[in-house]
Amino acid sequence: MNMAKPQHNVFVVYPSALLTWWEVVRDGDDGDPFCFDTREQAEAYARAMAAAGPGSVVKLENWFGETEAAWDVAARSASPPP
Repeated sequence: MNMAKPQHNVFVVYPSALLTWWEVVRDGDDGDPFCFDTREQAEAYARAMAAAGPGSVVKLENWFGETEAAWDVAARSASPPP
């Protein structure tokens, strides 16, 4: 019997290299980041993506790659509560 732990995603929100926009990437992905005009937009997108998965973490990093904050995001249920 395989008792594998559920896979959790980590979405990282960070300022672009030129500090002109904010980027979101799923930790471990090699693809291009998603870009947003504001930190609030980037955080909202990261939280929505995290909630769509099996429960995930959203990390906010500064320009130096240091974690400034992190939030556990519970997965959304498939159906609305009664």
